[in-house]
Amino acid sequence: MGKYMIEENIMPWGGQVVTVQKKAIKNVYLKVLPPEGSILLSVPKGYSRKEIEEVLDSRREWLLSRQQLIRENARASVKRQYVTGEKIPVWGKPYELVVREVAGNRARVTCKDGKVLLLVPGYATRDQRRQVLNDWYRRQLERVVAAEKSRLESLVGKTAAEWRFRDMHTRWGTCNVRARRIWLSIHLAKQSPEVFRYVAIHELTHLWEANHGPEFKARMDRYYPGWRVVRKQMNIAADFE
Repeated sequence: MGKYMIEENIMPWGGQVVTVQKKAIKNVYLKVLPPEGSILLSVPKGYSRKEIEEVLDSRREWLLSRQQLIRENARASVKRQYVTGEKIPVWGKPYELVVREVAGNRARVTCKDGKVLLLVPGYATRDQRRQVLNDWYRRQLERVVAAEKSRLESLVGKTAAEWRFRDMHTRWGTCNVRARRIWLSIHLAKQSPEVFRYVAIHELTHLWEANHGPEFKARMDRYYPGWRVVRKQMNIAADFE
């Protein structure tokens, strides 16, 4: 049990706060998380405050540039009002949103010919229109997982006991290793199919390796060569709106 225990703390750095996780790992892992650009640093358990600050200072330029990019993407997403004429992503491609009023209180979404038709009652607010679309994104992801999970599990050599879906805003996926339960962000349905494949394989690989050490990366290289390129593109195009 102690092997997987994580000590998590918040520390100030450069006028902001950083989440620092001390784990039973050998390497240092640094992430900038959308949509706010928060910093997550994972270090071996024995790291001192001085060593942590040295890691952050050495990557200052990269951290600040990543934060700027992520925040610019987040600001662009916030401007979305879910009205006719806006562009929304569906499996990595931009679709024109068409909003039409329907009688009653039932809402639905259809996608055809490069357009997403959102049928909602006239009183639907911006947040309600967003929720209807997010429910639709969830169904898209559920269908893809149902069609692809057996093939991906066979590739990795591990089977998830359960796949679940959530409106996650800082992660694309998580894995409960002991329960063999995988959670995926519904916003994956906005990304390309390659991104879905990468995240699904990533989480399945955690059933072999709980951390992101050399063994984990070696397995990822075996199961999905080129995953690093996909990961980079995924984070640049992050849309958790």
